[in-house]
This record gives sequence, C-alpha cells and structure tokens, in this order.
Amino acid sequence: MNARELVAGCLDNPLMLERVGDADEFHTAGINSGEVIRIALRCEEEAGRPLDDDELALTNTLKGIDQLLAKEAG
Repeated sequence: MNARELVAGCLDNPLMLERVGDADEFHTAGINSGEVIRIALRCEEEAGRPLDDDELALTNTLKGIDQLLAKEAG
C-alpha cells in the first residue's frame, strides 16, 4: 500500500486527493480534521502499533506517510 491509497480510503471524497501534492499539508489542502484523524489511525493500523509524536507529524503529508510506510516495511 502507498500513501495515496491509504489516504484515499480515509477521505469522505477520495477524488479530492487528485488535487493534493505529495508535500502539501492536508489541513491546507482542504482535508478536514476528522479525516486527518482517520489517516493517523490508519497509519497506526498499518504499523501495528501506536505512532510516536515524530511519526504522527509525518501523517500530515503524502510524502511523510510514504516515509513512514517505507520505514515500517523495512
């Protein structure tokens, strides 16, 4: 799974993700706070554990989520 797939599954309107660049912060890209929380929880599910503060900070961009997923994969 990559970041775009993970985030798309957390959005009320997944097509919105087409307008979000890899380094765009979700709150400025129009993703609401409830969706941001779902994204963070989904990242924790993928990791199989709670994320620490630094890792949670990564869940605010697609680039950060890809970094987190890569770290967990290997």
